[in-house]
Amino acid sequence: MSKEPKDNEHEWGEAVSSSSGDRPKPGDIILDNDSLIAPEPLVGADQSTPLQEDEPEGNIPPGALWAMKDRRHIQWHLLPHDERHDRVREVFGSGDLTVYGIDDGKHHAMVAHLIGESSSGVTYALIGRVDRSVLATLASSTKDAFATAKELTLVGVAQEESIQSSNVFDVDRYDAIDEIPESYLPGGHYETFSRDLEIAIG
Repeated sequence: MSKEPKDNEHEWGEAVSSSSGDRPKPGDIILDNDSLIAPEPLVGADQSTPLQEDEPEGNIPPGALWAMKDRRHIQWHLLPHDERHDRVREVFGSGDLTVYGIDDGKHHAMVAHLIGESSSGVTYALIGRVDRSVLATLASSTKDAFATAKELTLVGVAQEESIQSSNVFDVDRYDAIDEIPESYLPGGHYETFSRDLEIAIG
């Protein structure tokens, strides 16, 4: 027999309008009639750090960090303590050439480059998976950060600051670096888009 929720309990999975003034909670879906993005449930918890892992470094912006942690293959915080590899939180370059890197297991890393944000607050990042050895080359130049990357993806990150959670969704995927618009690669200017980018994948 199912348990009826008490009046002061929150039922996960509620639809919360962005204009209602109600504070969304983890599991809710935020409805925005002006957004072109299909709503997805928020992930996270009221007191969580991104994907339940402490981030004492604080050197990677939330949009890039969420994107890389969501798409990496190996979640460090879920590994047994005796199997954990060295964590990586690195920032390479500066300005429009900035590239961020985090660990993805012992032999790989995720890299991200922020390309811009929309007026609705969605942050867009180009991400890819590389051999860890690539990180050592980025200290001198980030121009070729994605040259050998796999799983090249343009992602959108709609972050809910008040509950430290986020929706991460694919906007476009690329089989090779020459398919990526040059303005999305390191060196392209950070853009403020007047509307959300159109999702190019089915």
